[in-house]
Amino acid sequence: MTGSRVRKCHACGVGEVRPLAADGRIARYRTLATVPIPRDLPIPTCSNCGAEWLDEETTKALDEALEVAYRAELRARAVQSIERINQHAAQRRVELLLGLSQGYLSKVRSGARAPSPELVSQLALLAGDPAARLRELEDYWSNPPAS
Repeated sequence: MTGSRVRKCHACGVGEVRPLAADGRIARYRTLATVPIPRDLPIPTCSNCGAEWLDEETTKALDEALEVAYRAELRARAVQSIERINQHAAQRRVELLLGLSQGYLSKVRSGARAPSPELVSQLALLAGDPAARLRELEDYWSNPPAS
């Protein structure tokens, strides 16, 4: 909602739609069910029914903010899984089994690389039961597929 123009809500017909910045707002973004919306990001919201009205400018700002939060959450989840897996196996062994270049997981941990959602998913599955999952991967890559 460009400028400070106030308008009636089309959803309820009673409230006024004004930019509102608030704590505790969340959104679904890509693979994550809950990504926090920055408290300082105003979203045009009805004062009566709470309906949010996203214009092009607000949508762009929201997408940018959610992408930053999403990437941070992916990294945090990757690091948590890597730390759990590293209690059971050398990091290089994990990189080999996942087809990653040497040092890639170190770069993810340091923030030099951004992990993909696919890598984060793989790491999460491995971290659930590192010893068993790593053994399964080694067996998979060591033996020809069953026909």
